[in-house]
Amino acid sequence: MWPSARPLVFAFGVLGTACTRAGSPCYGVTCGTGYECLANRCAPSGGIPVPRDSERIVLLPTALSEVSAGRARFAPTITLGGEHDGDALVYARFGTSYKDRADIAAAFLLLTISPATEPSDDVPLEVSTVAADWSPESVSLGARPGLTHPTANGIARNSPRSPVRVDVTSIVRELARTPSDHGIAITAKGSHGPGVTLVTARAGAPRLEVYLETGGRTASAW
Repeated sequence: MWPSARPLVFAFGVLGTACTRAGSPCYGVTCGTGYECLANRCAPSGGIPVPRDSERIVLLPTALSEVSAGRARFAPTITLGGEHDGDALVYARFGTSYKDRADIAAAFLLLTISPATEPSDDVPLEVSTVAADWSPESVSLGARPGLTHPTANGIARNSPRSPVRVDVTSIVRELARTPSDHGIAITAKGSHGPGVTLVTARAGAPRLEVYLETGGRTASAW
């Protein structure tokens, strides 16, 4: 069992200076005139990723399972998007302290790239909503729940290596309204050389950051 989440006062930094076209995770050249890359998404220049008075909740996995080459596995890392990793993916379910909240300003999935990852091209990632109930035990026995919408896209950059932050606001808002929360699944979109190796052990496991609007009741970090 993973530790429960605890609220944290919002503190968020600018993660870059450039982006791709609207709707895609940004990581390169420019977003276009008047836009910049904030938290891996294009936003108006001079803006901030979430409202200044947001309250930040950090959630660790309550359930986590990995599948690679068609088989469940339990290891501190998993490689996604590698030429020999087949349909590798990670299932993750998080705490529910954000449930029934109508004031979700933003949500981000934070992934850690293993220091042992070989340099390679950027690896596009896709985060999907899981459509049915599961447990690490059921996945290990071959049950693989299907995936559904909404989905979100991200980019894992191996060189220079940096944390992966995927905007999953639409997913979290949908899960907040859903009585049965089956969590998310993370996979790569296609094969990309050696792929990207993500940490799934406790210290670097996927984390879900949910930002709640507080109407000015929480002190800003700025």
